[in-house]
Order: sequence, then C-alpha cells, then structure tokens
Amino acid sequence: MSVLSSKQIGDRLYKDDPRDMGRIFIVPTPQREEIKDTSVDIILGNYFIVTKTANFSTLDAKSNLRKKDIASYQEKVYVPFNKSLVIHPGTFVLGVTWQYIALPNDIYAQIVARSTWGRAGITVATATSVHPGFCGCLTLELVNNGNVPVTLYPGVRLAQIIFMSVETDDLNTQHVNSKYCGMIEPGFSKLYEEVNELERWEEIGKLSLQDN
Repeated sequence: MSVLSSKQIGDRLYKDDPRDMGRIFIVPTPQREEIKDTSVDIILGNYFIVTKTANFSTLDAKSNLRKKDIASYQEKVYVPFNKSLVIHPGTFVLGVTWQYIALPNDIYAQIVARSTWGRAGITVATATSVHPGFCGCLTLELVNNGNVPVTLYPGVRLAQIIFMSVETDDLNTQHVNSKYCGMIEPGFSKLYEEVNELERWEEIGKLSLQDN
C-alpha cells in the first residue's frame, strides 16, 4: 500500500472518461491547485448531530436498544453557511463533509485533522478508514479537547483526505460493505446492530467454560 502523490491524485480525479473504474470522484471537484502535500482538503458541511446527554445513563449495545432510542439520544441540526455551531469543551458532535466522495476498488483513504484546528483543540476523532468502493459524504466525529468553546462554520477546511493504492485484480466490480455508505448527511449510530455479534461471543464464552 502506497500513498498517492499530488500528481497521482490529480490523474485519478481528472480522467477523461467519467466511467473509468479507476477514477476518484470528489464532488464538487477540487481545482488542481487545491491538491497539496499528497492530500485534498475536506470541507465541513451543513448538517450536524449533537448529543442530548440527559436522555440516557449509558448506551449499552446489549440492552434493548432500538433505532428510535438512538434518535432520541441524538439530535440532527442544520447550520446554514452564514451561521455557526459552537462546540464546548468535552463535547462530541457528528459533522459531515460538504464533498461527496466515491472511491474505486483499488483506493483506500484516511481522514486526518488539519493542524490549524488541532491546535485549537478540535480533534477529528473519526473512524478514519475509508474503504475501497465507498461512496457518500463522510461523517466526521468531532471532539473539543481544549479548554474553551470553539466556533465552527460550514465551509471551513477542517480536515484532509489522504489516498492510498491497494493491490486488487477486481477493479470492475463494486464492493461496498460499509453500513454507512451512500449517506449525504451524518448518520445516527447503529450501535443497536452490534447485539447479534455480542450474543455470538457470549455463546462462544459459554462453550469455552464447558470445555474447561
């Protein structure tokens, strides 16, 4: 796995044939001068999910957690470009990229915070991996680790996306395994879907105890 250079990113973005299966799609498409240091800047979009901390004592995947429970714990907010959202110290907020991104099967990507915002206390504490074949707007998990509130504006260059090539001989078949693929707004957590996996491990644990 190797990191794509600025030139290689540009070659992938500006392919003459839009149907080329090796093309990276970023919409709106960045200008060539915006591709710097082997990365492309990620712009913060208008939709956020904020947490209402008083509703739950704990989020427990093994409880009778349902989709509507998660929705009552988190609230979706729209912030226009001429408005702002204040993130207080210790606060967790879900944001979303303004750009829509689609990766081919031979490209993997990672999101990293820009140091300008990191020095202000904002961490893009996201699931940084963007798997080959992903398409959609990226959800950004934002945390204020500083000591003072920080104001965020839709349209700011909050993070960077870095692309890496992956060896594959199956470029023409789209494989999408992410449960959050295709979204254009930040999605509520699907923690309630983890219970089946936990129950499976509980059964393995019981069998292990019986063997001992």
